[in-house]
Formats: sequence, C-alpha cells, structure tokens
Amino acid sequence: MTQPRLLSARRVSRGMTLIEVLVGIAIGLIGMLVMFQMVSVWDARTRVAASSGDSQVAGTLAMFNLERDLKLAGMGFGTAGAAEAGCLVNAYDNVASGAANFNLRPVNIVDGDLAGVPDSIEVLYGGSPFSGDNQDVLNATATTLTTRLKYGFKRGDLAILTNGASVCRLIQITDDTSADSSLLAYAPGTFDDYYSGNPTKLVRWNSASASMPLITSGILYSLGPSPRRNEWSVNTANTTLGYINRLSTVDVNQFLGVAEGVIDMKAQYGYDADNNKAITAAEWNKTAPVDWTLVKAVRVAILVRGREFVKSPSASAADSPRYRLTAPPTWFGTNFAMKNVDGSADTDPAGSPNNWRYYRYRVYEKVIPLRNMMWGAP
Repeated sequence: MTQPRLLSARRVSRGMTLIEVLVGIAIGLIGMLVMFQMVSVWDARTRVAASSGDSQVAGTLAMFNLERDLKLAGMGFGTAGAAEAGCLVNAYDNVASGAANFNLRPVNIVDGDLAGVPDSIEVLYGGSPFSGDNQDVLNATATTLTTRLKYGFKRGDLAILTNGASVCRLIQITDDTSADSSLLAYAPGTFDDYYSGNPTKLVRWNSASASMPLITSGILYSLGPSPRRNEWSVNTANTTLGYINRLSTVDVNQFLGVAEGVIDMKAQYGYDADNNKAITAAEWNKTAPVDWTLVKAVRVAILVRGREFVKSPSASAADSPRYRLTAPPTWFGTNFAMKNVDGSADTDPAGSPNNWRYYRYRVYEKVIPLRNMMWGAP
C-alpha cells in the first residue's frame, strides 16, 4: 500500500530538468536585454537633458556678466561731448614700460565676420566711489592741474585729461592735499595712495615721455582707482567666453573665463543717427559711429553649443531631421557662420561627431541700453 507514495515522493524530489533550466536562462537573458536597452535609452536621454541644462546655465552666466559690464559702459565720461568721445587716449604704462593707448569709447565692437571669427567687445568704464562730475581744467602743467573744484578726485584715481576736443591723455592723481581747493598733481614716482594708505605706491600711468601730449586747459574726467577696460572675446580653442582687463593692476594679459560652451558672439551698435531718441531697425550696424555720443544701446547675441553628440541609430537615419539640424542658428534674422566642431571649414560629414549639425544649440540675444551715455547726453 505504501509503494506508490514512495515513488511519487521520489518523482517530486528529482529537481528541474535541463529544458526547464534553459527556459529559465532564456527568460532571464530576455529580461536583462530589456533592462540594458532601457538603461541605454535612459542614459542617452539623461545626457541630452544634462547637456541642454549645462548650455542654459552657461548662456545665462555669459549674458548676465556681459550685460552687467555693458550697463556700466561710459561711467565717468558719459558727459563727454561729441568732440571728445571716441578720441585716442594717450597712455603710458610704467609697469609694462610701453604705450598703452586706447579710445575713449564706452563700447567698441571688433567685427570678426571678415576673418570668420567671433566678434569681440571692448567695454570701458570708471569706478570712482565719489559722485564728483567732470571738472574744467583752467590751467595745467606737466605735473599739476588747476580745476574749478577738485572734489571727487583722490590720490590714486585715474582720470582722462582732454583739451575739450580730440586730444586726450590718461593720468593718475598723486596729490590732492593742497590747501588750494583747485590744485591737483599727477607727478611720476611714488605717492601716498588715498585708498590703500600705502605711502610708497608706484605711479603706474604718469610718464614724462615726449609722446605724451601737453594739455594746458580742458576737461578732466574721473575714472576712480580701479577702472575697467574689459576686452570680451570667445576663446575658440576651448569654447570659453571671457575677458581681459587691460587696466588691471595684476596682469593686463590674463584671460578670465566666464562661461564654457560658447562658440560664437555677435554684436551691433544701436546708433541714433538722426538723434530722434529712438533706434530703428536700419540704425543697427557694426560700423564705427561718427559721433559716439549717439550710441545708445548694443545688441549682443551669444551662441552656446551643447556638449552631447546626437548619434543616429543607423547610417540611413543620419540625414533625418530628428538627429541633425537642417539650418544654422540665427540672430536678428541672420545665420551664424557655422564650422566643424574642430574649427575647420564646414564639410558636413554624415553622422560624424565633427559635424556641427548633430549638436543642440541655444542663442541668447539681448538689447542692452548704455545708461551712462543716455544720462550724460546734453
């Protein structure tokens, strides 16, 4: 009576057959394949999303910093007249032992279109902590100035001395302690800096060089102790937007990066040619204006490229608009001039990571008013 039960128990305890094991392995492999496929898709989508987010952060930082600089353009000399604005400022840098001339322009756009490179933008502004306005210079010698009132000019301040017309010079105030309320000095050597209290600070910008023009009367514009002449540009080698402060007290050649992933920058002057207090579409251009007091705004466009290469699943899909762009990004109705990712001329290699069409772009474009030029206008 017990033998059938024993046989049944033995059959139950025999375990899985080879076919059952193979079926289990096949099901497991199918599950793993599905999971890896899902992870691959998720990773690709995540990288695209992260790349887009990085581009947005980079573009926002780039535009924020550049806009902040441009809003300060012209501070300290925004009241300069048409005869002075744009003049060549004669400057001699004692630290670098050489001429460091520049133009008295709030903004200067260097057009890169003909050379096939991004534009660069030079921004000039002062940084005086005092609210002193420009002062008339009644009499000047090679080292002293007699003004109507010397308030707002302190030892260590840089200033633009003009003859009221096209002759301009950069000087550094070295003495304002005279009992005479109108007398200032700008001698070479050392001086007692008002801001740091350093009695042996070297005068950087005053020079007895014969190339410096002697101005006997005119107008004095204060730039304060730490003016900026920032040259904004795109380093195409590492796709970074940054600037060099040519009036820096540390290193006049140090490039300070602000945002990565920037591959191009374009700019235009908003030049109110008819002086009607409005800028029409025809008044936006890159041509250097005749009267710099009529430059009221700047239009800037920054092109940022995402780092993620959008790979097509097959060679036949490489030409699909889903994976590649069909037209270049635009600014103010104009196409950006695109190149291969390595900087060479555009060759459109299908499905190649060197082809700019297989990346995603963001354009940041803004019109920035030059407040100091508008407020200083007569």
